[in-house]
Amino acid sequence: LGLQDRVQRLGVVVARSSVVEASAQSALAMRRVALVLMVASGFAGLAYEIVWTQQSALWLGHESAAVFAVTAGFFGGLAAGALILGPRIDRSRSPGVWYAAAEAVIGLWSLALALLFAPVTGWLLAAIGPSPGPVWHWCVGFCGIFFLLLPATAAMGATLPAMERILSRMREDGTSIASLYAMNTFGAVLGVVAAAFVLIPDFGLVRTASLCAGLNLLCAAVAARCFSTRNAPIVDPAAATI
Repeated sequence: LGLQDRVQRLGVVVARSSVVEASAQSALAMRRVALVLMVASGFAGLAYEIVWTQQSALWLGHESAAVFAVTAGFFGGLAAGALILGPRIDRSRSPGVWYAAAEAVIGLWSLALALLFAPVTGWLLAAIGPSPGPVWHWCVGFCGIFFLLLPATAAMGATLPAMERILSRMREDGTSIASLYAMNTFGAVLGVVAAAFVLIPDFGLVRTASLCAGLNLLCAAVAARCFSTRNAPIVDPAAATI
């Protein structure tokens, strides 16, 4: 009986070790996927900014004005998305669904902008008029760009809070997730360089935006496949939402 008991205990220990090892491998795979998604998302995001700046320069009449308007609209949308959607993501049991949805919104809206940017900005130009005052000109320019980009930029602002929630178990284990921000920034640098020196000169503005939209939709599909399960701990269990 003593030998049988020892064998059973050994079996339990081996089984627990196998579970722990499988869990560690799963967490490592999740982390790698998350970092790749952050690079791809950052790449597309800053490539969009270059495309939208070039497109805005055509109707605002000056590239410096386009840089100011797009930069303000871009970062304003990021802040709005993080501020408005971040708390809801924190209360959600399905941050992977949020991340996949955010990437899908970015891709679909950016694809729509690739086709509709010219006619919509044509309407904004008509609203400005042939001889506008500086206040009216800048008001229409900045507000028009902000609201035109808002669905995509707000969704961009939600991606980092969602990914942080997906990997929140890593934070509980004492593992830093600063690498998410680092890889997202690294992807952004690659996106700026690639868009400015390779993609736009070789493919043009519309095709470059379409390629980036396809990259976002691919990120959405991967996130939905890998992170859509309800496995993230919530900040406030009593306030859990979908």
